[in-house]
Amino acid sequence: MVTLAIGIPLALTGCAADAPLDTLEPQGPISRSIDSLANPVFLVAGIVFVIIFGVSGIIWWKFRDDHSTDEFPHQLHGHFRAEIGWTIGPAVLMAVIAVFTLLSHFDLNSEDRTDIVISVDGERTSWDPQVVVVGQQWWWEFRYYFDGLDGLDLSDARHLPPADIVAANQLVIPTGSEIGLKITSRDVIHSYWIPALNGKRDAVPGRVSPWKIEAETPGVYFGQCTEFCGLSHSRMRMQTVAMDPADFQLWVDQQMQPAIEPTDGAALRGRAVFEGQCARCHVVNGINDGGGADLVANAAPNLTHLMSRTTYAGGIFDLYEPDGSLDRTQLEAWLRNAPAEKPAYAEGRRGMPAMGLSESQIDDVVAYLQTLG
Repeated sequence: MVTLAIGIPLALTGCAADAPLDTLEPQGPISRSIDSLANPVFLVAGIVFVIIFGVSGIIWWKFRDDHSTDEFPHQLHGHFRAEIGWTIGPAVLMAVIAVFTLLSHFDLNSEDRTDIVISVDGERTSWDPQVVVVGQQWWWEFRYYFDGLDGLDLSDARHLPPADIVAANQLVIPTGSEIGLKITSRDVIHSYWIPALNGKRDAVPGRVSPWKIEAETPGVYFGQCTEFCGLSHSRMRMQTVAMDPADFQLWVDQQMQPAIEPTDGAALRGRAVFEGQCARCHVVNGINDGGGADLVANAAPNLTHLMSRTTYAGGIFDLYEPDGSLDRTQLEAWLRNAPAEKPAYAEGRRGMPAMGLSESQIDDVVAYLQTLG
């Protein structure tokens, strides 16, 4: 009874509806390949479980001691056919599973990308769809190089070549195309995982690990860092935003634009605060080119088009309310005291520190950030 009382609630915790990190709801051909392998393996494992525990239960019941006699039961030693059966049977079963596992492994690590024709600064270009994915405590960066990655030195993630587009926490991709990922890290080991689109791949400092994702339908697919990476590991989230090719082109056009020059008085004051305080780490294209952040990772999220995203702070806060309006309350709280909203080791140059801004400065910075669309 105690086992049931503990086991049933634990089992029910895995029955959430519409769970954003559900590994059993594949939304692309790559994740479907994983699902096609996992489901039969789980079925076979379940059957083996029932057989083993069923036979064990029968043996226990049939040969239980009823204490009617003190005579020691007759002992059997060795049964050649049984021993051959339970040796060869599992070996053959595991060999079959191994074959299909290896086939799936080769498929997951193969590349089948097709160039995508997009317009960049008004010129049509053929893009080999690869994105550099960089993990750091405790957020993700996505770098797009539309001239391709050939010849680029990605060995030092803290000093990467300038990219055409630099985004944070939300990887934007076109639907219907395999997108190659080059995954690395600027500080410690992280792990990139969007379960609806593929399995996980570690982000290791000094190493570039290839991976891929593909989404069949437009949507937002959630992910989570799956390698313990410090204080806010559980708050290091990411999303993949899949758009149809036409919308992806519009997104590229928007992201290629420099930051809009503010004209409102509050926004102008906010930009002055940004240049004096925030620009030590954050980049806004056209204001500061980003010579590196005063952080261990040497980078902070690029904010040039902050308002085109829907999350911030490593993906844990929504930028907008359900009605589409800016969630000023949470954004102001973040600017007021970031470590109170998301644990960080700011004194060790890991994570955003409390900036000591006054309430009027916070209002002005929010006004400026709202121009970064």
